[in-house]
Amino acid sequence: MGEVFVHEQLVRFAHCDPAGIVYFPRFFDLAHTVMEDWLAQGVGASLPALIRGQRIGTPTVSIHCDFSQPMRMGDTLRFELRVLRMGRSSVELDYQGFHDKALCLRIAQTIVFMDLDKARSVAIPDELRPRIERYLPA
Repeated sequence: MGEVFVHEQLVRFAHCDPAGIVYFPRFFDLAHTVMEDWLAQGVGASLPALIRGQRIGTPTVSIHCDFSQPMRMGDTLRFELRVLRMGRSSVELDYQGFHDKALCLRIAQTIVFMDLDKARSVAIPDELRPRIERYLPA
């Protein structure tokens, strides 16, 4: 089994709808935070450095989410991020979101490494490939 990146976030008032549960699009914002922190802390490549320094972005080209149970303000959302597949320029990420050990949601996301000036995909930088591979299933 590959490494798992764990990230906990407090569900805040700003994440919730009038019913008091997390408004579903906010889960994508929360997941993006996990992806940014995984790149910085787990892979060693901060997104601002990639964007400003190398002019490489990581746009989402596919995303899907299944919800198992609602989350409310004050809950702690524990995300576990795994890499399912890595291609030449793309990475398929699997997020599992838990509250009190219960699975609340699962997100499948594909990001692509992109040359921001030419608006086309580029190969994942060579220095990042082995760091990302650590999160692939063994």
